[in-house]
Amino acid sequence: MAEPASPRRSGWPRWRKRLGLSIGLAVGLVAAGNGYLLGTTRAAVAATVAEAPVRPFVIVLGNRVFPDGTPSVELAARLETGRQLYVAGRAGKIIVSGMARPDYDEPHSMANWLYAHGVPSNDVILDLGGYRTAATMADAAAMGVRSALVATQGYHLPRSLYLARHAGIDAVGVPSVRAARSVSDALRTALRETLARAEIIVEVAFRGVRA
Repeated sequence: MAEPASPRRSGWPRWRKRLGLSIGLAVGLVAAGNGYLLGTTRAAVAATVAEAPVRPFVIVLGNRVFPDGTPSVELAARLETGRQLYVAGRAGKIIVSGMARPDYDEPHSMANWLYAHGVPSNDVILDLGGYRTAATMADAAAMGVRSALVATQGYHLPRSLYLARHAGIDAVGVPSVRAARSVSDALRTALRETLARAEIIVEVAFRGVRA
């Protein structure tokens, strides 16, 4: 007569089933969140500088700067988009927002880049509290910004526009050139942004847009 299955063995199929259901639910929620966020912000993206509406401000979102203060390639592309919008008369002032610490300062590096490229200092506004996108939008709203353009790479625009909207800012995104990356880097960025979009929907639902 065959021996009865041990409790440990009989429990494995049920455990695997529960794990599979949990993973499937998590993937479904992330996919649904991304679909919702992408769908609700798609119409608020201008394909080019020439197609952007006129707004009082353009918010340039921070990114990595090197120890000598030189912006990374992606940050320089964002700044160039902001500069082009300003020169084209699409934005009256440029808000540069990023992380600022005693040993690391994105906003001042961004401002210095703009000054070096012909933008007058009185038309550049520094936000030293933009250590993340939600903080940037919360700070802009606290400054009284109600209408603005947003300059960042295309993959980052949907989340940025969603946060701007929930901070009370009527925002239109203008995509910046994206730096060339390896396939692995591109996949990591896509995964990180996919998870971040789903996470931000939950965060906004429970606590709003805060620094």
